[in-house]
Amino acid sequence: MRFLSILSNKKYIIRYKEILKVLTKNGFGFIAEVLSKNKRIPFIFIKKNYVSISLPERIRITLEELGPTFIKMGQLLSTRPDLLPHDVIEELTKLQDGVPPVDFDIIKKIIEDELGSSISVLFQMFDDRPIASASIGQVYRARTIEGYDVVVKVQRPGIYDKIVGDLTILKSIARILNERLTDSPIDFVDVVNELSTSLLNELDYTLEGNNAARFKENFINEDYVYIPEIYWNYTTKKVLTMEYIDGISVKNKNLLIEKGYDLKKIAYDGAMSILMQIFEYGFFHGDPHPGNILVRYDGTISYIDFGIVGYIDKSNREMIIELFKAFADNDTDEVISILSDMDAIRSDTNIKNLKYDLSNVISYFYNTPLKNINIEDSVRKIMTIIYKYKLMMPAEFTLLLKSLATIEGVGKELDPDFSISDIAKDFIHKIYIENFSLSKTVKVNLKDLHKISLQFRKFPRKLQSILTKIVKDDVKVKLNIEETEKMKYDLNLMINKIIISIIASSLIIGSSLILSSDGGYKLYGYNVIGLLGFIVSFVLCLSIVYNIIFVEKRKK
Repeated sequence: MRFLSILSNKKYIIRYKEILKVLTKNGFGFIAEVLSKNKRIPFIFIKKNYVSISLPERIRITLEELGPTFIKMGQLLSTRPDLLPHDVIEELTKLQDGVPPVDFDIIKKIIEDELGSSISVLFQMFDDRPIASASIGQVYRARTIEGYDVVVKVQRPGIYDKIVGDLTILKSIARILNERLTDSPIDFVDVVNELSTSLLNELDYTLEGNNAARFKENFINEDYVYIPEIYWNYTTKKVLTMEYIDGISVKNKNLLIEKGYDLKKIAYDGAMSILMQIFEYGFFHGDPHPGNILVRYDGTISYIDFGIVGYIDKSNREMIIELFKAFADNDTDEVISILSDMDAIRSDTNIKNLKYDLSNVISYFYNTPLKNINIEDSVRKIMTIIYKYKLMMPAEFTLLLKSLATIEGVGKELDPDFSISDIAKDFIHKIYIENFSLSKTVKVNLKDLHKISLQFRKFPRKLQSILTKIVKDDVKVKLNIEETEKMKYDLNLMINKIIISIIASSLIIGSSLILSSDGGYKLYGYNVIGLLGFIVSFVLCLSIVYNIIFVEKRKK
């Protein structure tokens, strides 16, 4: 939706005014000025009122005042150290979206509309007092008609339309910022589009249900982790019904001690579970704070709330494992090499300075005993470098680091001697050995070898097709000539290579036919002329390869 059409909508105009008033009140009037250039936004009457608190705090307060869309955007931005400095990211993690609950009569109507029947028919018991109330949804305890104890999360009324409206406004603002701030390295439209996709996914509770189901499948054979069941007959995009976990939050240390639980084991199990999620399955809990981890009666840990998860594909997992190993080996050059392979380093990056800063961080890791390494402090150092050099790390990399830092915080709260670095070192070493063993490598690359063999089988047919087209004068080459003389030289060079390639191919085919015949002089049982043909074709191919790899490289 274009900006002028947005301004023609009274609802959007009112919301624009609200946004700009809050921005200006908290000391961000300069943004309103940028947006109001050439009077495209007629809100220049707002008076500036700069406040004395720090910039990160002002950003957090502004987002909280602007409501759920901006709070969620802030939480998502807290995983983007390539866009924001660490002090801002740290402050964004404090964003609170607790709000007063909506009246139960309204929630009841949403549940009944979504599930297609009255609450009295669907549930034996439904407590009308919410056990949690956030900006997007409210959570209730209930018991299904079949007798299952559950928690029911219900989306707040009108929240979808409100968020979609805010996102429409944000996208229009992003377009204006792109037009006005032409020197900015950030594409504001791309950032808003990416964050919008993540936020809209949170509004679909079936996706959260799928996340929980996938976690349950991954940990089905692990006896130290329990994942609650999703009741799909009671779940829609706006209503999520999940098994109630009767447990104690890991933040309630005193009660855990009173009940006789082994806190060291709980801390260890939490660390192992998150490492399994990241490096074994490539699918991990993105918000493992103490409120989302419960200890059940039998000592097993249980995760709840699967709205924020991270995905890491196999190739990125292997690269991250190699990256950790390079850190552990104090090998800065290898770290730079891996970052290059990940396309994380921009073309204009000062590699010398990057290498210097990385060396300082890596030396810190290398020279500090594992038990003394603080993951949160380490994450801060790494994020500072990511922001300084605008490293384009995989989107989930920061979420991964935050999850590890959060779990370390939980572990240290339970056990002062806890060190996730110790556990991670042994775990990653084991995974590294398994991933790069000869048997695993052969097994993983078996499909690729099969594809290569298929291409070899097709080679004679493709070669015949090319030769036929050349004979029929049916080969067409389109050129856009800008430097005529250079193009003529390059064209002659290319034609010569093609001719040599054709001669070499013909010699291979002819020599193969001669070798298969019974006549002629023999050497070690092979036809001499056929062998000579293969030798000549090999020399021709070698000359072409040498020319491509070495001669052309020197010219560049």
